[in-house]
Amino acid sequence: MRARWYTCKGYSIQAQEVLEDFQRSDSWAFIYETTKARVWFSLDGARTYTFASSPDELYLRSMEYRGWSLRSKVWHWRAKLYHGEDIIQVEKHLEELRQQSTDSGDPHAPMDALEGLAEVAFIQGRLSKTMGILQKIEEMYRREDPENAIWLISRKAVVTSLTGDYDLARELIRKTSESFESFMLPSTHTFLVRYYCSAQVELTAGEYDMAESHFNATIEGCDIQGELYYKAVSIRGLGEIVLARGNVALAAQRFSETQSLCTQMGVPPRKLYSCEPFDTLPGRFGGWVSFLEGRSPFATSI
Repeated sequence: MRARWYTCKGYSIQAQEVLEDFQRSDSWAFIYETTKARVWFSLDGARTYTFASSPDELYLRSMEYRGWSLRSKVWHWRAKLYHGEDIIQVEKHLEELRQQSTDSGDPHAPMDALEGLAEVAFIQGRLSKTMGILQKIEEMYRREDPENAIWLISRKAVVTSLTGDYDLARELIRKTSESFESFMLPSTHTFLVRYYCSAQVELTAGEYDMAESHFNATIEGCDIQGELYYKAVSIRGLGEIVLARGNVALAAQRFSETQSLCTQMGVPPRKLYSCEPFDTLPGRFGGWVSFLEGRSPFATSI
């Protein structure tokens, strides 16, 4: 589905337009109800990223259909998380849905719920709990979707780096590299996640040259594949590096490029990381926020 391609690459506005046009087409009246539920689910996914709708309105239509009910309920509460609603209530409902979905026969709902719970723990700074949940998801993915296990290991590396154990974080990244050898053609998304997570680890460790190299590799991959999201967050990362080196003008240029990509994706710049908590950079790298708010050192440079 073309809309899924758009969403995966960060083109949320285009995905939304394609799905809305499909519903207005002559063929809409003749497709199966389960296919309509899938379209509504995907449309609300795009709306989640653009923050164009209240989370109370998201995933309600797809909830009505048996095959999509539990998964839609999970994403309804994950959307509430991303939109900044009460994190305690989000955690409570996601845990209830995880328990309900365990024996439901739906392979996606329990993993989606666990991913949401991992994000909750990460946002709250409970790194040990985050690692425990990610480990549980990794074990599930090894059975259901081995390539996505690479995604989980990369996220574990990021969390590990935040505890200060940079050597272990790098070892986990190296482990993902070895995992690539078991795939004849690993997905571009998996490649980009691995390189971006490598950049996060090195930036957290203060190894700016290595972080810069990994951010640039991610951007190069994005340019080849037409990916916007990881290009945006990588350019933001480069902005933080040059700012740490004292080059305010170049940092402003990098952050301006990031802002332009946000507009192209349909994502409010202040919400760039809201739907992808694990992609955030450590709080000490505050240049992006200072740029958006016009605070020092950007008050007179933009």
